[in-house]
Amino acid sequence: MQPGATSATPGDRAARWRGDGVGPRWSLPRAVALAFVAFLVACALWIVVQAAGDRDGYGILLGGCGAVLLAHLLGFLVVAWLPRRRSPRQVTSVRTPDGLLGVRFAYSRWAYYWLTALLLLSILSGGSMVLLLAATGGSVDRLVAAGVGALLLLTGWFLVTVLRLGVGAVTISPGGITHRGLVHLHVVPWHAVREVAAGVRAGSAAVVVEADPSPDTVVRHYTGWFGTGDGREVPRLVVRTVWLATDPVAVLDALAFFHQHPRARDELADSRGLRRITEGRTRPPGREGHSHSGAH
Repeated sequence: MQPGATSATPGDRAARWRGDGVGPRWSLPRAVALAFVAFLVACALWIVVQAAGDRDGYGILLGGCGAVLLAHLLGFLVVAWLPRRRSPRQVTSVRTPDGLLGVRFAYSRWAYYWLTALLLLSILSGGSMVLLLAATGGSVDRLVAAGVGALLLLTGWFLVTVLRLGVGAVTISPGGITHRGLVHLHVVPWHAVREVAAGVRAGSAAVVVEADPSPDTVVRHYTGWFGTGDGREVPRLVVRTVWLATDPVAVLDALAFFHQHPRARDELADSRGLRRITEGRTRPPGREGHSHSGAH
């Protein structure tokens, strides 16, 4: 198991998450970072006000663009770092790529909005800087502009791929687990799964499925090496809970339950599996009264 991964017994799967399922505990560095970005947003707005008083159109444009970019950075950090309430019932029946019916836990559209909007604004602001340096700068400035421009092209490729693939999801079917992340697809058959546990990646809660290599495993990296950390952990399947629209504890419980009860997997092909999950009958013994209050 790689550093940062966690393992837990079936009755203690959320041990490394907070008791309410909200992931790693409050962090002072994160609180300071959020406060600092909020301060920068206020400074950008102050520049807009001052520029408006001086009738400085350039200052208004610069301060306004900075405020919008920083506000979206703050919004993304809030979604990524702070607990938010999510329903355990946002699950649906779908057909998987192998033609089987299954149960789908969708990614959060709000998380996608903050990420894609932040990337787009970064590309636009960075592109403006590149054009300015290329047009008015010297040879060193043009060299810097070329490097920044190459990074922006990679970021744009990543953003286009995310938008092209659409909102990701975790789907479980009688055949196995399918995880379509931001820019990768990972399908793990049940017979390759060794353990399902709560984990932590880069300070964020994650559902970790330990799996053995198998010829039935499917892996597709749509942006090659320029992808996400989750996709680089193959054959281990990792789902960072920040992206899930459904309560991550409900997702963790469902994956662990059907891993431990092979005879129940046929239920996933019809309404029985969906009903079992939404009624909370995949929770481990001793946690039946747990309230899925949302996870981070």
